[in-house]
Amino acid sequence: MNTHLPVKKGLMALTILCIVSFVLLSGCTSGFNTPSVSTGEKGYSDGSSNYATPAYGGTQTAYATPMPASSAGNVYTNVNDRKVIMTASVSMETSEHDKVVNSIRSITTGAGGYVQSSSTWLSSTDKKQTTISIKVPAAQYESVLSQIKALGKIKSESSSGSDVTMTYIDLSARLKNLQAEEKQLTEIMGMSKNVTEILTVEKELFRVRGEIESTTQQLNYLGSQVDFSTITVTVAEPQPTVEYDWGIDTAFKEGIRAFIGMIGALIVVTGYLVPLILYLAIGLAILYFVARFLWNFYKSWKNKRAGKP
Repeated sequence: MNTHLPVKKGLMALTILCIVSFVLLSGCTSGFNTPSVSTGEKGYSDGSSNYATPAYGGTQTAYATPMPASSAGNVYTNVNDRKVIMTASVSMETSEHDKVVNSIRSITTGAGGYVQSSSTWLSSTDKKQTTISIKVPAAQYESVLSQIKALGKIKSESSSGSDVTMTYIDLSARLKNLQAEEKQLTEIMGMSKNVTEILTVEKELFRVRGEIESTTQQLNYLGSQVDFSTITVTVAEPQPTVEYDWGIDTAFKEGIRAFIGMIGALIVVTGYLVPLILYLAIGLAILYFVARFLWNFYKSWKNKRAGKP
């Protein structure tokens, strides 16, 4: 009985050792999962992004570059530091069309902005209209908008802001992770021992660098949209007002104009009909003489055949 006691103790110790090893192994392998990026109103934090690549020789080599979590004082908690794309549309009326358009251009360049597009045309009443789209620094948006609205009579206006802070944060985090992956792949490239390994790593590097370039371009475009607000202004000359006088004098004048118009229309119609009637009369006369000639000829022939003189 006592001879089996050491054996049982050994089995129990081995079992405990296996359980501890399994727990430790589970904790290590969980580090290879890529955590999701979480954002909140009080700040932005992200976990580490880990990557695993197959080692060359039948084993797995893992590499990870954790991104430090942002503190509670993240700049995006400040309303003034959020990424917002501002746009505005203004429609105005002025009798000094060209002067106002030139003033809008001057205000834009004076604020450090530029004209994105401009087009001018004439309305159905031969009045000038111009639509000009400008880009101004976000810090000058309100000031420029106020100066433009003071140039003429405002017919309509609208303003809106699109908050792209979360998109900007996600793209920034993605770019950092891609750059970390590029660094790790470069290190692995230096440890590669044969052509197959080098080609495999080069393929991954090409993919990662392509994603880095694409993400950088998206960030740059988003940044330019945030840094420069868009204002679209439509400048139009006043349209002529149409006044109606329903008095007897006006009605009499309208009746005379209608009568003269009707006479004119009849003259025009007559001008079309007279030649047609003339040609029709000539045609009927010719037809009459031809028919009469044929009838006389037929009667003469018939009389001769009957023996009549």
